[in-house]
Amino acid sequence: MDAPQPRTDGSLIRSQMAIRPAITVPSLPYEELSPIDSSRSFERFTQIVLTQRWKILAFMSGAMILAIAIQFTIPKVYEASTLVKVDRHSAMGVVGQEASQVSSVDDMDQILTTQMELAQSDPVVRPVAEKYDLLRVEKQLNGLTPEEVEKKKAAPIELKKLKITRPPNSYLIRISYRARDPQLAAAVANGIANSLSEHANDTWNRSYTELSTLVVKDMESLRTKMESSTKMLAKYEQELGMVDPLQRATILSSRYSQLNTEFTSAQEERLRREAVLSSISGSTGLAAAQAADGAAQSSLLSEAIQHVNAARQQFASVRAYYGENHPEYKKAKKQVEEVETELAELRGNAKDRAGAEFRQALERENRLKHMVEKTKVEVNNTNAKALQYEQLRSEADNDRKLYEDLANRTRVADLNKQFQNATVQVAAEALPPQEHIFPKLLINLPVALVLSGLLGVLGAVLSNAVDTTFSDPEDVASQLNIDILATIPATKRLPQACGPPNLLEAAGSSRRSELLGSYFSEAIRTLRTAVSLLIMERPVRSILMTSATPMEGKSTTATYLAVACAHVGKRILLIDADMRRPTLHKKFNVSNETGLSDMLNGLTLLRNAVKKLDQPGLYLLPAGPQTPNPADLISMRFSAILEAASREFDLVIVDAPPMLGVSETQELASFVDSVILVTRANVTSGKVVSETLACLARARANVIGLVMNQVKLAHTSYDNYSYYSTKSMEELENSQN
Repeated sequence: MDAPQPRTDGSLIRSQMAIRPAITVPSLPYEELSPIDSSRSFERFTQIVLTQRWKILAFMSGAMILAIAIQFTIPKVYEASTLVKVDRHSAMGVVGQEASQVSSVDDMDQILTTQMELAQSDPVVRPVAEKYDLLRVEKQLNGLTPEEVEKKKAAPIELKKLKITRPPNSYLIRISYRARDPQLAAAVANGIANSLSEHANDTWNRSYTELSTLVVKDMESLRTKMESSTKMLAKYEQELGMVDPLQRATILSSRYSQLNTEFTSAQEERLRREAVLSSISGSTGLAAAQAADGAAQSSLLSEAIQHVNAARQQFASVRAYYGENHPEYKKAKKQVEEVETELAELRGNAKDRAGAEFRQALERENRLKHMVEKTKVEVNNTNAKALQYEQLRSEADNDRKLYEDLANRTRVADLNKQFQNATVQVAAEALPPQEHIFPKLLINLPVALVLSGLLGVLGAVLSNAVDTTFSDPEDVASQLNIDILATIPATKRLPQACGPPNLLEAAGSSRRSELLGSYFSEAIRTLRTAVSLLIMERPVRSILMTSATPMEGKSTTATYLAVACAHVGKRILLIDADMRRPTLHKKFNVSNETGLSDMLNGLTLLRNAVKKLDQPGLYLLPAGPQTPNPADLISMRFSAILEAASREFDLVIVDAPPMLGVSETQELASFVDSVILVTRANVTSGKVVSETLACLARARANVIGLVMNQVKLAHTSYDNYSYYSTKSMEELENSQN
C-alpha cells in the first residue's frame, strides 16, 4: 500500500504555528446536576407516555383479557343476607317500679356493636360451621395434616366469607355470607342469625336463672335472720318485764338530773360552812364570832361586844386615873374580865354552832353524792338496756322490711319475665340469590381498564425515574452542560463503510433498512459538519474518539466520521489506539501485522505503518501487535507520532480505548486537540458519563461535545430529519416498536 506523501502547502506551516486550544471547564458530577425545569415537566411526562405507549397499551389489553377470562373461568360467587333486629326496651318491666323506670343513656350504638361482635364470635359461629362443614367449604383445612386439622377445629372458628354490617340509621344488623352454592349461602346466613338470637336470649335467661337462684338463697338466709331477731327481741322484753324500757330511762334521767342539781347545792353549802368554820377557828376577833353567829343570837353578841368596849374604855380611864392598887381599878378590871368572859362564851357558842352546821352540810352532801352515783348506775343500766332493746327492735324491723321488699320484687320480676320479648330477633330471612355478585363483567372491565392504565403510566414513570441512563439529547445537554454534536439512530445493519461509489448509503433491500441507513448517514454528516465548524473557529488537527465503557460504538462512530470527512476531499488519518482490543483493521479488512505498537517501540516509521484505504483520502494506522505496556509507550512517544501525523494529514482521528478502567486514554486525551465522547443511549448511566467527563477534565482535555449513539427514533426530534417524509418516519417508528 502506497505511503502518504509529505505535504508542501502552507497548511503545514499553519499547523506548526497553531496554538493549542484552551481546555474547557469540566461539567459538574452527575449527582450535583440541577433538576429539569418544572416548565418541562408536562412535556417530559407526555414524552415518557408516548415512548412507552405500546407497552402501556399491551399491559391494558392484558388486563382486559384477564378480566374477561376471570368472568368466564372462575366459579361464580353468590351472597345471601339476613336482617336481624336488635330491640332495646324503654322500660325494665310491665308492673311494679320497673314499669316506670326509663333509661336516660342512649347506648344503642354500643348495643349494636356488641351484637355485631357476638355474631362473629366462636359460640355463635361454631354450631353453623360444624353443621355445614364450612371450614372445609372455605378450604381452610387444605394442606393440613390430621393433627393440624384437629387443632384447627378446636381453635376459635373464623369464617372468611362471613360479613357483618349495620345499615345506617337503623337498629338492624345485616349478616351476609358468600358461597358458590346460593342455597348454602342462604342457609349459613339464616343459621348465623338464629344462632345469634338464641345465644343472646339464652344468655339473658341463664343470667336471670343464676340471679334468681342467688336471690332465693339470700331470701332464705334473710328469713332465718328475721326470725332469729324477732325471737331475741321477744326474749329480751320478757327478761326486762316491761313493755317500753325507754320510758323508764326517761324518768331515771330526769331524777338523775334533779339529784345532780341538789348535790351541787349541797356542795356549795358545805363549802360555805367550811369557810365560816375555818374563819372562826383561825381568828379571835369579834367580827369572826359575829359572822359565825346566827340571826337569833346576833343581838346578844352585839350587846356583849358593846359591853366589852364600854368596860374597856372605862377601865382605861380608871387605869389612867387610879393606880393598880386602887379599888376602883380592881373593880373596873374585874368588870372588864367578866364582860370578856361573857363574850368568849358567846364566841365559843358561835364556833360550836358553825361546826354543827358544817357537819350537817357535809353529811347532806355525802348522802346526795351516794344517791347521785346510785342513780347514775341505774340510768346507765337502763340506757344500755334501752339501746340494746332499740337495736334489737330496729334490726328485727329492718330484716322484716327487707325480706318483704325482696319477696315483693321477686314476685314482680317473675311476673315481668313472662312479658319479656327477645332482644335479638330475625327480621328478614335470607333467600337463595339468583344473581351472582362476582365476577361482574360490567364492573370488572372498567375497573381493569382504569387500574391497568394508571398502573401502566405509573410503571412507565417509575421505570423512567429509576433509569439513570440518558435517552433524550436535550436532557443530556441540560444536565451535563455539554454540547450534543450528533444523535445517531439505532440500526442493526450499518451502511457500508467503504465501497463503491456511494460510501454512506444504506445496505439492504428492505424499506426499513433503507430508512435506517439514510438516518444513520445523515447523523454522521451532522457530526462531520459540527467538526468542520469547530475547525473553522479554531485550529484543530487531531480529535480523540472515546467512550465511558466498552460496546458503546466509539470505533464505529470514528470509522464513519473518518469516511465522511474523506468523502468531502480531506486527507484523513484514522489511528486505532486501542491496542488491547483493536477492531479498525477488521472493519476495513486490512492487515494488523504492522501498526501503532511498532511505531511506539521504534520498529517502523509512520509512512511504513499507515495503510491507504479504498476511500480516496482515507488512511488507517492499525493498532499493530499487542504490547505488554501500552500506557508507558504512549506516554513516551505518542506525542511525536501525533505531531508527525498532523503535518501529513488534514485531520487525525484517534480511536482510543474506553476512558474508565484504562490508564492510557487520559494520556491520549492530553495529547490531542479535541475530544469527542461517545455514549450509548438508554444503556450508559449518567453517573458513568459524569465520571468520564471528570477524568477528561483532570487530563486537561478539550471536550468539544458528546455523540449519542443507538438512539431510538422515538427519543429523537423529527426536525433533525426534515428532508424525509413524516410518513416514512412513522413507518420506521412503528416497525421498531
